[in-house]
Amino acid sequence: MLIISIYVLYCPVLVISYQMKPKLEHIPHELDGSIHAFIYENDYFNAPWHYHEDYELTYIVKGSGIRHVGNNIDHFTPNDLVLIGKEVPHCWRNEMGYNDGVISVCVQWNNKTIDDFLNNNSELQAVHSLLEASKQGIKFTNIDFVKQISDRMIQLNQLHSGKKLINLLDILLDLATSNEKTLLSITKTNYHFTEKSNTRIASILNYIDHNYHRKISIEDMANLIYMTNSAFCKYFKKEFKRPFTNYLNEFRIRKACLLLQETDQNLLDIALNCGYENMSFFHRQFKKYLLMTPLAYRNYNALFE
Repeated sequence: MLIISIYVLYCPVLVISYQMKPKLEHIPHELDGSIHAFIYENDYFNAPWHYHEDYELTYIVKGSGIRHVGNNIDHFTPNDLVLIGKEVPHCWRNEMGYNDGVISVCVQWNNKTIDDFLNNNSELQAVHSLLEASKQGIKFTNIDFVKQISDRMIQLNQLHSGKKLINLLDILLDLATSNEKTLLSITKTNYHFTEKSNTRIASILNYIDHNYHRKISIEDMANLIYMTNSAFCKYFKKEFKRPFTNYLNEFRIRKACLLLQETDQNLLDIALNCGYENMSFFHRQFKKYLLMTPLAYRNYNALFE
């Protein structure tokens, strides 16, 4: 018998120190069940850089910040819906000092839960393809569609046991057939978790998170993980699939996006707060990653408020 539970977690397993290697999270499935569905509520997102053997579908109800999925970095706000494949490292992080409260809806399941359905029903080939693509992380971008999916995620626990698995499959099929989704990671990557590499990556991400507003040099980063400058550059590009300076600029631009959406700060202050002293360079970098100017981005998002 398949049992799905939905409940509020105030002290979840994930709320532990970020200063550590990507943590293998063990999903607490119910007796005779293989799907773990819950609502997470806390003062802020405090999950470490972690991974698990289950697939994960997460919807943000309240909260904003930076989301890491594999080698992808992006900002998140309410109505963010992301599907993450098994063993893909990920975390959600709020701005330093944020304590205004966060809420997310999450469903996690082991691939064995629906393998038989996928292998024996050609009609579900689209779902199989969706789960394969989730190795890169998938973000769904149609807000109305995303809200409908989140309502159905919450309703899982209200169904009779015989319909719960069917409901999950129905959700996945709709996600698979949606044309408004985007892959997050640059490429499919097989992550090899070693204690040394995991500790290095956690240190790098944490340092950037705390220091992006000021100048960060290659030498700073190399010293952080006890490497030469050239060794660090090679290591970072291998792990994140792009040069460190590109990653840092993308991180800063994602922080700028949040400030453009959530504050009325002028563009100069936003640029300075995100580590840019040159407005021309800030504009060029913003257009590189968002394909529009900062002002156009702010005006566009104001239409949906």
